[in-house]
This record gives sequence, structure tokens and C-alpha cells, in this order.
Amino acid sequence: MKAPKISFRKLAALEYECYQNALDLHFDSILLAKARSFASAFAISVIASEEFGKGFGFAELSFQAGFSKRFNENDERFFMALFSDHKLKQGWFVSELFGVFGPKSVLKRYRTIQVDKNNALYVGVRKGNHQIVRPFLISASKAKEQIRTVNEGLIGFVEARLRDNDFDTETYDLVFRRRRLLNRLKLAAKSLR
Repeated sequence: MKAPKISFRKLAALEYECYQNALDLHFDSILLAKARSFASAFAISVIASEEFGKGFGFAELSFQAGFSKRFNENDERFFMALFSDHKLKQGWFVSELFGVFGPKSVLKRYRTIQVDKNNALYVGVRKGNHQIVRPFLISASKAKEQIRTVNEGLIGFVEARLRDNDFDTETYDLVFRRRRLLNRLKLAAKSLR
């Protein structure tokens, strides 16, 4: 498939929509966990983190291309990869919210999270021993750990935006520099204990 035309305006719009969708998915995962639908809650939480990662990737693409005021062939490949490469999006999420020196448990979990997400969504057969994989067997603790990870990362990110005297990119500030969002995330944290 040929890459669609990229513009700075389109990237900003995509970034914004990714963050909005990711927040909706995150709060949906919390509702699913409360309803004891743990496999779906886990999978939706991972998808939310991927949407955040995609938005962060779009922000970085826009930032880097801003130096030359144009997009090159590598930018177009990266742009297309952000729509389909789950590991890339997961990596952007982890690096942006936790950094490369973040909690080892988060870094370790995100190395294999794609398999876990698939197991939470689909009936399948496990490689090696060929056992049947049943999505409904995702534990409450595993689902809540994933949702807490996303929620805690977001709390730190929003708090940093609120403390920061310098304004980040317009899209970051538009979405994340909101005390109401922070209060909603903190309320969610209490329900995930």
C-alpha cells in the first residue's frame, strides 16, 4: 500500500485522535475490570497503550521532520509502521511514559505483551504443548496490573505536564495538561487496588 500524503497538520490531528481514543480505551478497560471481564480489560488496556504509543510516535515524527520542514522516505516508512507494528507502538508507549531506564517489571512485561494480548482476545493453540488457549483464563491480578501500569504512567505524565512551566507541543498540552483528567486517573487508581 502506498503511504498517504503526510502533512504537519495531518500528524497533529492524528496524534490528537490517538490520545483521545487511547484515553477512552483506558477508561473502558477499567469498566471491564470492574465488570470482572478480565481478559477483555487486559486486551483493551494493551490496545490503549498502543494508541498512546502511536500518538507519541506521530509527535516524534512531526518534531524530527520539523527541522528540515519536510518528510523524507524514512519518515513515510515510520508513518506507515505506526499503523500496523504493535511492538513499535508498545515501545513508544513504554519509552515515553517510563523511559528506557523505567521499572524493570514494566520493561520485561512489554517484551512479551503482544502474545499475552492475543491470548486475551482469541481462542488458540499454544506453541510447543498445543494446549488450547482460553481468553477467559486471564487472571484479575494480571489484568489489573496492566491497567495500573497504564494508569500510573498517565498520572506521572499528566502531573509532569501540569508542573511544567514550559509548554510542550500543542497537542500534548491540549490533551494532557488537564487537572480534571488527573483527578479522573487518581480516582481510577483507587478502584484498581
